[in-house]
This record gives sequence, structure tokens and C-alpha cells, in this order.
Amino acid sequence: MGWIMRTWRPRKGVRVTVLGNNFYLFSFDLEEDFLRAWARGTVFMGKQCLVVRRWHPKLEGDDRNMCCAQVWIRLSGLHYQELLSSKIISEIASELGQAIAIDSSDGEVSMCVEVDVNQPLVMEVMVEDGMGGGVWQSLQYEIPMLCFNCGRMDHQKEECVNYDPRGDGDHGYGPHNMAPMKHAREPVFASLRYVSWRRPCSGWVKLNFDGAVKGRSQRGGAGGLLRDAEGEFVIAFATPVATTRSLFAEVYAFREGLELAVECGVEYLWIEGDSRIAIEMLNGWREAEAEEKALMVDSRNLMKRFKGVTARHVFREANQSADHLANLGVEAGVHQEWRSRCSPPPSLLPLLWRDLAGCLVPRLVL
Repeated sequence: MGWIMRTWRPRKGVRVTVLGNNFYLFSFDLEEDFLRAWARGTVFMGKQCLVVRRWHPKLEGDDRNMCCAQVWIRLSGLHYQELLSSKIISEIASELGQAIAIDSSDGEVSMCVEVDVNQPLVMEVMVEDGMGGGVWQSLQYEIPMLCFNCGRMDHQKEECVNYDPRGDGDHGYGPHNMAPMKHAREPVFASLRYVSWRRPCSGWVKLNFDGAVKGRSQRGGAGGLLRDAEGEFVIAFATPVATTRSLFAEVYAFREGLELAVECGVEYLWIEGDSRIAIEMLNGWREAEAEEKALMVDSRNLMKRFKGVTARHVFREANQSADHLANLGVEAGVHQEWRSRCSPPPSLLPLLWRDLAGCLVPRLVL
């Protein structure tokens, strides 16, 4: 293990326990040594790698627990102060995975994020400009290999089971998505919070909404659901939205949710969404952009039909059920609703149960 200690360079002692099956337990005398090792990212050795996970009592030594790897991702062309002032960097990180640290020591922003190695890497994200618009930002991963066919980081194109050499193979992945590894960093670590979905007060019904835009192909979706003070499912919807503006999809989602709440006879409505801009517009703290203005007029008129309304921003981890429905909307060809308490969409059930149980979800906030 001398090579890994030379890589991590701990200031104090590190004890290593061999657990078997290629698993090792590292016990650091200093928390800052662990943080530096964690933020160092996955250590690659040819086609093998060492993935670091924070230990907890329920962590078991099997491959299912090691599907995530820490990867440094570069946001070329974006300046740290611009991101920090608009609070966008945390939202970008949460779209990619679990944020660990950021680094801007070379003038450009890089983020260390835990990503799922079993899924294709995200190659670009929509960066909001704080005024309802945004630009597509390409991402560069500091990894030694990337499959240009499926977008996964654990093999190359020639080894991909889905690779057809007779096809055109143009999936948008290429060397432009990779960057040389940087070893000297001055990271700023994220702080850990635990968040969960919470039931509304007695007599109130909660609307969680979300919008999603996938790629540049005008494929958007909106979704949302109503739950009562016992946390019981009332109604849900998922619908496609023809837009490339994530904010338009968000506003469309809460307008649809308000209409369903009125139809269900809700008197006191608690609204939650993970778009800070959409919530500020709904509360009248921000002027609506031209594209969303008509939807906002409809929404304000609908809000007058309730005896009580409150709206607040929540982290994405407390809005996972609505996020799932929005993604169903992206893939849906038509508007869908689930009106029976006994028949929400099957893929939503695990998230509903977790919300009802008040499961805490860790979120690292940059």
C-alpha cells in the first residue's frame, strides 16, 4: 500500500485492514487526511481503480456498494465567482451525482463528484443564467478511459457489448469529453446536510412539482403529485413539454399541479419545488420572463382559489418523487395522470415509501 500513501500523502497515521475480496478499511487519524484522500478522486491503475467510500455501519463489502466513483469534472470557460454568486455550482453538481469538493486554483472550476459507473456519464448540463435562460455547458472528465459508444468509464468502445462496428457509432462521446488528470489541487470541501420530504400540516395538501429538459432536442417534461397531511398519495401527473428551457418546464409543472389541486377540491395548498427561480416567481419575488409570463398569469389566478397557499424551495433530494415524474414526462408521448390512491405508477412506489418513512438523504452542499 506504499504507492497509495505516496498518492494521498497523509500528515498523520493511516491504518489499513484487509477485509478480503479486494476490500480494504483505511482508518485515518486526521479527518482532513480522509477528506484529502476522498477529494483526490478515484485512483486509476491501468484498467483497475481504487474507489474510496466513507465507511458507515451498514456498508457491506460487495460490488453493489462500490458502483460510485469519485471523478474530477472540469467546467471549462466558467469562472468560479460567476458560479458562486448565482449559486449554480451546487445545482450542477447535484445533477451529476454527490458533490465532494470544488477547486478553482487554476482559474477554472473543477468539481469532485461521486458518479454511478454503471450509467453513461453526463456530457453536458444546462447552466441557468438567473434570468430564466441558460447555456449548454460541456463537461470534461479526468479519467483514463471512456467508451465512445455508450458513455461509460469502465471500458473502451472496442470492449463495449453494445458496440456495432457496422453502425455509424456517433453518440456524441469523444476525446473532447476527457481531460488530463491534475494532481496538485487546493479543494474547498462541501458541507454535509441531511434532507428529507416532510408531510404538510394538518388540513393541508402538499404539491411537489418538477420540470426536466433532456439534451438539445426540445424534449422536456413536467411532473408533480399531491399528498395529504398523512403523507398519503392523492394524485400524480407526468406530461411532455415542448421546450428547451428548464424554467419553462418547471413553471408548466406547477401550473398543471395547481389545476389538479383545484379540481380535487384542495383548500390549503403547500407547494414545494427544487427550482429556486420558479419558487421566487411564484411568490412574486421575481418578474416572470416573456416565455413564462402567460403560465404565471394562469398560476396566479389559480392560487386565488385556495383559502391558503405557501410555496418554498427545497433541495432536489427532498423532491425526488416529482423529479421522477418529470423524467417520465420527458419519455411520455401524451399527458398521463394517476388518480386512484391505490394505483400510483409502479416505478414511483419506492420513492413514495421512502418519503413516507421520512428517510434522510445526505446532500453535500458546496
